[in-house]
Amino acid sequence: MSIILEVRDLTKNFGSFQAVSGVSLKVEKGELTSLIGPNGAGKTTFYNMLSGKFPPSSGQILFEGRDITGLPPHRVARIGIGRSF
Repeated sequence: MSIILEVRDLTKNFGSFQAVSGVSLKVEKGELTSLIGPNGAGKTTFYNMLSGKFPPSSGQILFEGRDITGLPPHRVARIGIGRSF
């Protein structure tokens, strides 16, 4: 299968607080993947970076091989990544 989403060493800092530290993962097309962890583990911050709400402090996000790191939410949504509440 082909990799549809790849995250490389993704980090997000808020001042001196590191909410997400060096996350890397690959998701293949058709694969079901979940992100689990306790409150305060950085799950929402991770999804906010994927969806473009927060720019990462460092690292890279690739969707279908295209670098989408730091794109604004409307551009990320246009390529097929979004959030619902």
